[in-house]
Amino acid sequence: MLIRWATGKGLIAITLFTLLAFLIECLIILYVMTLGATDPSLITLTWPTIMTISPLFHMIPAAVIVILVATWTYLNKRLATRTLGQKTPKPQKHPKAPPTAKTEQKLKQTLVQRIRQAKIPIKTTFIITLVFLLFTLTAIVLAYPQLIYNTIASGYQNNPSLIDFVSSVNDAIKGFNQATGPLGGIATAINNEIRLLSPGIRTAGTALGNVLIPLATIDPAGKYLAIQNIAAWITVLAALFYARYSHRPFRYRRK
Repeated sequence: MLIRWATGKGLIAITLFTLLAFLIECLIILYVMTLGATDPSLITLTWPTIMTISPLFHMIPAAVIVILVATWTYLNKRLATRTLGQKTPKPQKHPKAPPTAKTEQKLKQTLVQRIRQAKIPIKTTFIITLVFLLFTLTAIVLAYPQLIYNTIASGYQNNPSLIDFVSSVNDAIKGFNQATGPLGGIATAINNEIRLLSPGIRTAGTALGNVLIPLATIDPAGKYLAIQNIAAWITVLAALFYARYSHRPFRYRRK
């Protein structure tokens, strides 16, 4: 379905996606505020009424919503155009049916057409929403390296049953290793190899941490801006890449 502002279906679809993007941005803002992000530069307007505008929490999310809606519209248009460009099979001729059968057949065809038309907007909504949320979460973890540790630690502190569950699993694994004999030896050998590789893994992690230090050391407002920019622009690039290279057959050169 080609999304156009002039049509009723297109306007409803774009409005629903805009509301979804608005809801996601509200959740991101609320979560980042709990992590300590504040806007130091508020703008107060006195006309037509007294209102306070936050460039960080009002203008930036509005720009991100516009980017997401434009990206969704572009991807939807590209996929719909590609679908229309494909050759459709010629309809087969069927013997004439009574009026009631013709009416049921028309209703089935209309239902199938509506499902096919809604397939592309649902698909594009899922792709863009998933990519944006995934890289938003990734950017939050990169900006707040201690977030995972604090979450796990608070989970252990608030849920004593979780500690009992982990200890019982650990005891079960030890019992399994002792009972299986050779298999337990194999598991021990694998564990020893992992310990031997741990210095290299630690070195690689340290190098990656040194690259991410500037992002982790900036103020909460800067982290919030980085999170929004990373998630928005990677979503745009992913949509462009998907529209360009999806459903393209791979060709192998003959030697």
